[in-house]
This record gives sequence, structure tokens and C-alpha cells, in this order.
Amino acid sequence: MTVIANAQVAPTKMDLIIAAAQRELKFQSKMAQFFYDASQFAVKGVKSVSFPKLGSFQALDRASGTEGVLQPISASAEKLDLDKVKQVLWLIDPQDEIQSTLNWELETIRRAAGAHGRQFDRDLIEAITGDMALSGGPISRDIVLDMREYLKRNEANMNQVALFISPSEEKAMLKINEFTQAQVYGNAVIPSGVLGQVYGTPVVVHNGLDDGEYFMADKDALAYAFQKNPAYDEQKAIEYGAGAVKKTLDQMYGMKVLQIDSTALTPAGKCSLAIGNI
Repeated sequence: MTVIANAQVAPTKMDLIIAAAQRELKFQSKMAQFFYDASQFAVKGVKSVSFPKLGSFQALDRASGTEGVLQPISASAEKLDLDKVKQVLWLIDPQDEIQSTLNWELETIRRAAGAHGRQFDRDLIEAITGDMALSGGPISRDIVLDMREYLKRNEANMNQVALFISPSEEKAMLKINEFTQAQVYGNAVIPSGVLGQVYGTPVVVHNGLDDGEYFMADKDALAYAFQKNPAYDEQKAIEYGAGAVKKTLDQMYGMKVLQIDSTALTPAGKCSLAIGNI
């Protein structure tokens, strides 16, 4: 008879825990899918990720028999620092665990991953709302149209724009005919966490926004990168009794608002691809 020993089970158990944590983190984070993921560039040994930022050329007339006009092009780099190190550290007393019918290991892993997901969204909201142009007033049909116009005039790709609203603005959104009419909403499959669509733009309700807050942004308005995906580890903590284990779930990432002050329409020092009311 073949016996599967702990030496074979333990690595599998760790993989399953990490997989469960990653699934929960993605579920809890509503924002990540709507912005640019640059994790592939956050390799071991780097402290930041750089994004090239190039200027533009102009197509000029050239008279017959004459030389064309040489044009310079500006080039700079935007740097995303990998400076956010987040950790959830906990310990379950073995006496309490053995007297409970709840699967504490699984439940605490889920909640730790959920905390990471919510924190990532809070960091993202803080970053982008601090560097965007401001609109004014409660959400309305006209406000939505004004924000769309602003982004269009700044060369946003409207196929990758989303509108984020606080729970308090959901009622106002549901009063907009263009949001509730089937011919405007459409029947296409929409991303997880999306309330609906208005003029083809996904609308996401997020608890990380305070009452009255909302913003609309292009996917290229912000980039983030995970240098260290959720990592789980544990060690014995015998000072709390036999069987006590201290557990940790941590990760490392960074984020950067892009397209700062790139057009004449954008207020100085603000992102040209995001606008809202904060």
C-alpha cells in the first residue's frame, strides 16, 4: 500500500492556500481590471518600472524641389516605484480553534486576501483622484456627457474607459434613462462588479469612494505592477501553546498616474485621462 506522507502533502497544501488567496484578492479588488497591469516588467532586482513618454510629430507641407523640415521629438520617462509592501499577520490560539467548528485556517486566509484586495483599491483610488481634473455637482446625464467629452478631446480610448461611483450615487445613476434603457445598456457580458453601462461605458459602484464622489478614467490613466504576488508563510508560535502557528500573507506593488498635464485642456499637474468629483 502506498502512503502519501506529509512531505508530499505539505507543498500541495501551500500551493492551494496561495491559489485561494489569489482568487479572493482578485474578487475583492474591483479596480485592477480597469487599469494597466505592468507586472511583467517588475522583475526581481528592480525598484521601479519606467514608462517611455514621447512627444508628437506634425505632418508639414513640403514644396516641390525643396528639403523637408527636420522635426525634433521630445522623450522622457515616467517612473513607477515599487514601494508598497503590504502585510496581514495573524495567529489563532489553538485552544480556541479546536473548540470551534469553523475552518479557521481557510476563513482567515480568505479574509487576509480580502483585506489586501480592498487596500489595493484604496491605494489606487487615492492615487488617481489626487491627480485628476475636477468636474462639479452630483452625478447626472449632463455630467456624464461632460466627462466623456473631456476624455474624448484628450484622445482617450473610449473602449477602455470606465465610470466609478460611490454607493450614494447609484440612485442618481438609476434615474438616468440612458443608463436604464435596454437599447443603451445592451446585452453584452460585462466585467465583474459592474452595475451596468451608460453610453457603452461600464459603471462600477465602489465603497472606497465617499458619498457624492465619482470619476471617469481611461485604462491608460494609471499603471500598477506587482513585484511580489500574494505570498503566504507560517511558523510555530509555541509561546501560545502547542500547535499555535503564526501566519502571514504579504505582497509588494507600486502604482503611478500617467499622462500628467499632456494637453492644453488639462489643468497643470493633472492627468488628462481622468476626471471626476472628489
